[in-house]
Amino acid sequence: MTLKTSPDLSSLKLRRLRWSDAADFDSLQQIYKEAFPGSERKAPSRLAMMIRCPEYIFLAALLEGTLVGFAIMIAFENSSAGLLEYFAVKHELRGHGLGQRIFELAVGERQISDRFLLIEVESDKLPSPHQQISARRKNFYRRLGCKEIERLNYLMPQVSEAVPPPMDLMVYKSALPKSIQRSAVENWLKDCYVQVYDQSATDDRIEAMLKNLPDNLQLI
Repeated sequence: MTLKTSPDLSSLKLRRLRWSDAADFDSLQQIYKEAFPGSERKAPSRLAMMIRCPEYIFLAALLEGTLVGFAIMIAFENSSAGLLEYFAVKHELRGHGLGQRIFELAVGERQISDRFLLIEVESDKLPSPHQQISARRKNFYRRLGCKEIERLNYLMPQVSEAVPPPMDLMVYKSALPKSIQRSAVENWLKDCYVQVYDQSATDDRIEAMLKNLPDNLQLI
């Protein structure tokens, strides 16, 4: 799909994908491969396992029947939170407001709407070739109402042979408080490590992230 003018976002629809939706799942994987560096991508076989799990929500964004973006979220079991694990718009269609609209529709999903939604964002705090891009991405989420968990140095587990870049953790809810209890953040980190990355709830990295943090963490 090539757009000469801004698309009619009122016609954008989100549809939950199932494993049987082979063609759209293939299109999603193509955008996924283009949008994320190898250090942040899971293997296709892993995505195929995830889409079969009821706690995972694969949403295809469709314009005129064409898949133009997607959101992959997980609603953590026995938790107040979920994770926006992957979110992307087809490269040539960026800059038309599609990302904002997809996000607005995705956070209204029944399994997610009452939860805190965590978002892993590449950090813009250290000098790097991607610092400006990371800052723009973080500002995109801020405009949508997301906040960063102050003083939390997030350690994303490795999902491929490549080491992931430094990451920050942001959070969204329709009515965010000004701060989050440290104990809640601890539970969310354990949820991420266990349910997303197949790591232990007693992983040393969780303790390292929480070390010296106050009882209440500001959202900035």
